[in-house]
This record gives sequence, C-alpha cells and structure tokens, in this order.
Amino acid sequence: MITKSDYMRLHRWSSDSRYMMRYSKKCEEFGICSEIGDANVIFLETAESRTTLYQIVIRGSGRMSKLFDSNYTDLNDEVDSFVNLKKFKGHHTIFESYTPFLIYGFNTLHSDEDWDGKLVTDSFTGDDKSSLVCFYGRPVINGIEMKPRDYAKLENKTYDVRLNNAVLGVFTRL
Repeated sequence: MITKSDYMRLHRWSSDSRYMMRYSKKCEEFGICSEIGDANVIFLETAESRTTLYQIVIRGSGRMSKLFDSNYTDLNDEVDSFVNLKKFKGHHTIFESYTPFLIYGFNTLHSDEDWDGKLVTDSFTGDDKSSLVCFYGRPVINGIEMKPRDYAKLENKTYDVRLNNAVLGVFTRL
C-alpha cells in the first residue's frame, strides 16, 4: 500500500496538500471500490464510470451530488454507514469530504443491472442469487475468517455469523 508520504513525494505535493487514493476490485458478478483520503478533498466521477449502487462509510463524512446539482446526499459514519446511491448511477457526480474518510462502494458491472443490499447484523439464511462482501474487520462466517474486500457467492443455507465489530453486506441480484 502506498503511504501518504509516498503519494505526496510521487506527486510533488507539499505536506499541507490533501490526498485521496482509490482502489477497485472486479469480482465475477460485481465490483468493489474504496476511497480513502483527507478532509476537504473533492473528487469527480464520470457518468460512464458511476456504477456504484451502495456506499459503505467506514470512517468519515462528506456529501455527494450530481454535478451542478444543489441536492446532495450526506455520507456520515455516525449517522448511516450504509447508503443507497442508486439515484446517482449513470450521472456525473462530485464528492466533498468534511473529515478524513474510508468509504467502500458496491458496483454493478453492467449499467442495466440492479441489486438489493443490506448490512449483516446476525446469522442469516442465504440464497444462490446473493453474495456476501466484507468491507471492514475480520468476521467469522461458518468458521471461516474473512478480511476486507473478501467476498463469497452464497448458497441456499444458513450462515452462522460472528461479526467481531466487522462490516458485512449481503447483495442480491434483482
């Protein structure tokens, strides 16, 4: 992983500059992205690349809107860490951070796809149209430890969950 000092050195930024790094992972049926950065960062996303359906706010706060639109959605880990942002899919967007942040996104691979999503809080029964994604921490699912950005295709069975303060999501293709 690139540290903040490495990033600043590579980009010849001063120590008072703001930074943001972005990571993405293409899975078989969906994508996972993550952004980490300082307060007062602004970043844009084009309509073509905006396929995020849900944002999972692990740390920090900010706001997102369609470009040139005054109607925005607040993202805040202390208020609601799982935010449905389907209304922004396929639009140019802008994000402004208020505090240092770590945010994950659950993305479609194709613009015509739709998924339902929710956070996991306890053991549950899965189905073969769903996937489980770990966004933070090290939960144990049916005796197997997961780490951030791990995912699994679910089956029609019960899943025993020990969260261990982790953040997990279940996403079902509609």
